[in-house]
Amino acid sequence: MQIKTSLAAAIVILALSWTTGAAAEQQQNTSGDATASENESFSPFVDAKGNITRPQSFREDWVHIGSWFVGKDDQASGPGVHDVYADPSAVKAFQADGKWPDGAVLVKEIRGIEEGPKTTGHAQWAGDIGVWFVMVRDRQNRFPDNTAWGEGWGWALFTPDSPNTSTTDNWKGEGFNNCFGCHVPAKDTEWVFIEGYPTVRDAAKYDTQ
Repeated sequence: MQIKTSLAAAIVILALSWTTGAAAEQQQNTSGDATASENESFSPFVDAKGNITRPQSFREDWVHIGSWFVGKDDQASGPGVHDVYADPSAVKAFQADGKWPDGAVLVKEIRGIEEGPKTTGHAQWAGDIGVWFVMVRDRQNRFPDNTAWGEGWGWALFTPDSPNTSTTDNWKGEGFNNCFGCHVPAKDTEWVFIEGYPTVRDAAKYDTQ
């Protein structure tokens, strides 16, 4: 009888150990899945690893918040017509709170400059696409090991040769991938040159001068 009791007790202990271990493993997997799911649902343009994709219909469906015109001269590193768009929900949130919300997406499309005589005089206008820049607001530091993310934003550069895959490995990279070098003058306005965007700048909660 004692042997049977001891055997039964051992079986119960093993069963409890297996159940506890399985529950812990399931909890760990669930936690990992939840983190991945959170990152995936954070933005439809960002995957679980922080890779950014380019929005496709921003011209038709998004809000044009402003444009820059950078003339052709020896000092210009990026001459062209710079049109900037933001997703509608981000614009509404900014107009209400004066800050870019978590998950906000900004797209800058840069086109070359064409010019010639028109009936109104000598004119300049947007030509062919040069590059696209995409910024995604991340207020939770979701991707600390991804060097394309920094200072609360994800940074991505797309070219006509790579329109759907970002060429940005490091936001402090070289050339057009030196996002830090370009945007550091705007660090006090959430790294965005808000003064150029009349659609939202009047709602900004920081100095725009």
